[in-house]
Amino acid sequence: MAETSKILLSVQEFSKITGLGEKSIRRLSHVRGFPAIRIGHRIMIHKQSAEDWLADYAAHQDACLPSIEI
Repeated sequence: MAETSKILLSVQEFSKITGLGEKSIRRLSHVRGFPAIRIGHRIMIHKQSAEDWLADYAAHQDACLPSIEI
């Protein structure tokens, strides 16, 4: 199975795809609504849902930022 066809990714795999640090991803896994599940001690992340969640979060962050005129 190719990596791109995986549904669930480990913290390490998701880190490589997104460029986020592993520690940040582990913190995100505790945020309500972030698509992560625990299997034993491992944290697994649903790839497509997490990408959608991050995009939605980023869109809301942009709406909250103050505008700066130069």
